Amino acid sequence: MNGIPEPALREPIITPNDVPLGDADRPLSTQIYEALRERIIEGDLPPGSRIRERDLAEEFNVSRIPIREAMPRLESEGFISTLPRRGAVVTEMRLEDVKELFAVRASLEVLAARLAAAACAAGASTTELFARLASAESALDTGDDRRIAAANSALHEEILNLSGNRLLISTMVPINGRVRRLFRLEAARDQRVLCAEHSRLVREIAEGNEERAASIASAHVEHSRVESIELFRNALATESE
Repeated sequence: MNGIPEPALREPIITPNDVPLGDADRPLSTQIYEALRERIIEGDLPPGSRIRERDLAEEFNVSRIPIREAMPRLESEGFISTLPRRGAVVTEMRLEDVKELFAVRASLEVLAARLAAAACAAGASTTELFARLASAESALDTGDDRRIAAANSALHEEILNLSGNRLLISTMVPINGRVRRLFRLEAARDQRVLCAEHSRLVREIAEGNEERAASIASAHVEHSRVESIELFRNALATESE
């Protein structure tokens, strides 16, 4: 990169995929992007946190070049913003952001469900789909908000994978990151109700019922939208008191 070699790592930093940073066959900037994205989604870097290149370079034991290369991708996906005199900071998820996110989900997740059902009707394997559902159901018993959110996200991603539509899958990558972040902020929701909705959705997809799957997906997104907006409005009201 610009003729400047990256220094060797003293201790590997584990990325979200459990691959030591610097050991995977991917650019350092990509691995750093993934590590920072995961921290933001999980709340380890809360809204308003400053992202300092120098600190990250020291932590990851690399030059600032891959840090700088990771920043534009994080900013384009809405995870960070560059502010005058403050530099890069983790963005807040505002009420307007939530509304926009659900407007997109209402179209694309319904499409994914319909396409996934069509794929199953044509003989696609549902093994992984039911495995993801089982993981989401077992996560409920742990009471671990992170595990529940991760399991729900994994289920939605498997439905997307089953759709087989590469353009839709690539389009949803940044959106899924925001959905995962929203899942983490919504621990107060009744997760068992959500899991029951997921179970119905999976059943219709697996049976190849395209219109039923699309209808349930639409109702699921709308239910989530109503509850999410109410939660955010209540949070804003509490902050203003």
